[in-house]
Amino acid sequence: MKPLESFLLLTTFAANNISIADENSAAANSFKTKQLLSGSNFFKLLFGVKNILLIIFIYFILFTNTLNAKDCLSFLPYGFNDLYVHLPQSASFCVKQGKTKYTYTTDNYGGRLLYNDKANNEIQVFGDSQVLGLDVKKIEEHYLNTLYKKNSLIIYAAPNNGPYEVINFLNQNKKILQKKIIVTFSFSTDLYRILDYWRPENFVALKDYELDEILENPFKYRLIVLKNLLLNKNFTLIRYDNKRMQKIFFSSNKKILKDNLIKYFKILNKIANNLNLEIDFIITHPYWIYSVDKKNKKLLLNNELNTEVMGLICKSFNYSDKVKRIFVSETYNSLNLYDLTYDKRHLRSNKINLTELSKKCNH
Repeated sequence: MKPLESFLLLTTFAANNISIADENSAAANSFKTKQLLSGSNFFKLLFGVKNILLIIFIYFILFTNTLNAKDCLSFLPYGFNDLYVHLPQSASFCVKQGKTKYTYTTDNYGGRLLYNDKANNEIQVFGDSQVLGLDVKKIEEHYLNTLYKKNSLIIYAAPNNGPYEVINFLNQNKKILQKKIIVTFSFSTDLYRILDYWRPENFVALKDYELDEILENPFKYRLIVLKNLLLNKNFTLIRYDNKRMQKIFFSSNKKILKDNLIKYFKILNKIANNLNLEIDFIITHPYWIYSVDKKNKKLLLNNELNTEVMGLICKSFNYSDKVKRIFVSETYNSLNLYDLTYDKRHLRSNKINLTELSKKCNH
């Protein structure tokens, strides 16, 4: 692979995995972004505007291939429609991560379809990239299959699709909702996406109307990402590791976090009542609850952090008339480094085991 192409693929990968958790400041009372190095400043410093345009021009002339939806994409396509983030609608496409290829098939609303040939029922699932199953090829590999073996899954989820975006989906698409649904909460990032300043449009490169065109001409995605890196200060090449994310959480104002969690859960219950929904609520622990031991290629549970996270979960989520079942993922004293997905920001689905929240809290 040519150096320039390799670099552009790196920028695509980095931008594709931006989340509010990566952008939070460590300030205790402020969760605003602190830009250590914006993409714009980086490029201007290194090349200058004229050279940037020349490089882009040369790249598209010399290095791009004529790709289409039949080829395997190097990125997961998703777009924002001003209400929620979703995958391409009524589509089938392949995404390659490392050496592994994953096939996605979606319905008219961008829901990923994972079928169980032995099941007669379908259950709708809502959330972000953790529940989408970035490392899942078939339904048997998905962590929800253990609890819902008699169901096929329709997963309305995408990277940077926060809890309030899920609520927007429910309100916008009432006519397709089943009476019972699953709503997930990824504590890694949703913890920060419920704060007042969260704006998906600052972290999602594509508008939803661009998704079909991107599937036909994937190379255009790189141009859009580069444009955001140059012109949008919220895009960055810097991604925080587990250690930095732990520092952010420890220094955060826990009262602000708890108040926002409680506020969100009350709104979710209100929506459930208004739409007459029965919700199973599922919480997954953050990937950054583990410290990285690179020498031994291990993930080691940070017990102090685990205690604080679990305390926050127990104080914020309670059973109700519409949310009668709440599950939380188990933690392990240690995992292999490989138990993180390719982007190092999600736990692999086969390492997520769920238990009733009441068994972990005094509910």
